[in-house]
Amino acid sequence: MLGLLDERRGRRGPLRLTPEIVAFLQSAEGSGATLADQVEERFGVRLHRRTVERARS
Repeated sequence: MLGLLDERRGRRGPLRLTPEIVAFLQSAEGSGATLADQVEERFGVRLHRRTVERARS
């Protein structure tokens, strides 16, 4: 029965990325790992470098 549903199952997106963090990432420069460290220092949220890279694209 679940296969007949139109909606995808699971999470709809990253939970930790707030609009404030996304704005910071888009305006900042550096590698994904460097920016992940900066986000942790500034906002107290630990992100994976790949999450940072996806948010910037």
